[in-house]
Amino acid sequence: MRNKVIFLDIDGTMTNFKGEFPRSAEIALERARKNGHLLVPCTGRTNSQIFPWMLKGTFAGLISGAGAYVRAGEQVVFHHFLEPGRLTQAVEYFETKRTPYYLQAVQAIYTSRWVIDERNRIFAGDVMAEAERDRMFGKVCEDMNPGMRTDVEKLVYYQSEETVEQVKKALGPYFCVTASSFELTNQSDGEVTCAGINKAEGMRRYLEYSGISREDTLAIGDGPNDLEMLQYAATGVAMGNAADSLKAAADLVTGCVDEDGLYQAFERLGLI
Repeated sequence: MRNKVIFLDIDGTMTNFKGEFPRSAEIALERARKNGHLLVPCTGRTNSQIFPWMLKGTFAGLISGAGAYVRAGEQVVFHHFLEPGRLTQAVEYFETKRTPYYLQAVQAIYTSRWVIDERNRIFAGDVMAEAERDRMFGKVCEDMNPGMRTDVEKLVYYQSEETVEQVKKALGPYFCVTASSFELTNQSDGEVTCAGINKAEGMRRYLEYSGISREDTLAIGDGPNDLEMLQYAATGVAMGNAADSLKAAADLVTGCVDEDGLYQAFERLGLI
């Protein structure tokens, strides 16, 4: 078989929602790499939230921030930030609604004091939980004027009283609003990106820079923000824990992340 570029979501695909990396997934990735295939994480996480082991030599690049950042090998080929004026608009909306939100930036995650206080209240006294949250999602820092930041790739929000469609309508056409990819969430949680910036666009830029044909691509994911990625790839694979809508768009549905789903997919596709 011709060598492929395999674009992989992280949460719910390579790792479970506790941040655990199944041994079977580790074996599958290493065998595929040794067989000459290129492995590229394609995630909604920003670089400040990427697990350190994912920055090592197994991978041939990185697409993060749901397409806002693209690196091929060691070369950054694309990096997009939300316009401060537009970001201010979004922040004011969530502040007015008292909806907890987090700005995902290059070095850290930022939000207002009240969001941090609410977060601390919910997890008061649970030191292990705080350390685990930082490991899983990155360190959260206070910013007295978060809407004016110039290094924000995307933002996420939680516990909104409005649906994703209502938030999308309120924020306007500059933004794309997608339901959260994390387990045990619902329409009250979502992520906000710049319209036109998504995982598929990140893939396109990676391939263009690398001189690789779209015909030689696979994409594997499980969340709402993986839809364009699966549709863009020559072969799209949905994890067994994916939403039904994503499974319907996939060429192949494999097992769940904790049931060796990634290994099963690689084996069925002849990658290992």
